[in-house]
Amino acid sequence: MAPARRAGDLERAALARNDRYLQEFVEALNLCPFAKRCREEGRLVRRVILDDYLLPALLRAAAEVETLPEKQCEVALFLLPGFADGPAALLEVCAEVRRHLRLFHCVAFHPALKADFSTENRAVQFLRRAPDPTLQLVRVATLDRVRGERTGGTVYLGNAAVKDLHLPPSLSEEIARANLATILEHGPATLTNLLQSFAVR
Repeated sequence: MAPARRAGDLERAALARNDRYLQEFVEALNLCPFAKRCREEGRLVRRVILDDYLLPALLRAAAEVETLPEKQCEVALFLLPGFADGPAALLEVCAEVRRHLRLFHCVAFHPALKADFSTENRAVQFLRRAPDPTLQLVRVATLDRVRGERTGGTVYLGNAAVKDLHLPPSLSEEIARANLATILEHGPATLTNLLQSFAVR
């Protein structure tokens, strides 16, 4: 198979897995109403990074995203289907990318993140078990607006790392409680099976 065709196949497969994760997990379970609106309004940018030299490619992608206006990009997902290392290594990559960002926060997602439901904050990791290692960039200005849209209900950013997004303590606690309640309501085993169904075959 020609390299370009294989790369195209890998990209399409990664996007399809991410579609399922977003629509069948995050949106279907109402973990993050913000995510659906962002996607449907065309403010979600996704890039599949297949480069052998990962960090330079990520920094280029991040620099590109930072040039986009908010109406074109509130959230960016960098999908890394070729990333073979574990969560700790991805967190190091995430930290390096974060150092170069001005307008976005950066959060790491990984299919091998721990399933620890002993506390509300630890349970957040389970919701970040994306089918492929992923970096999520969330625009700071968007988060500021979400903070101001809490009248009449709670805004859940269930697929984001609560502490990493630097939200106010009260909102962080609400999100963490809501996330854990959702996990326990549907059952960790059921949700684990759902997440595993999105994985690379």
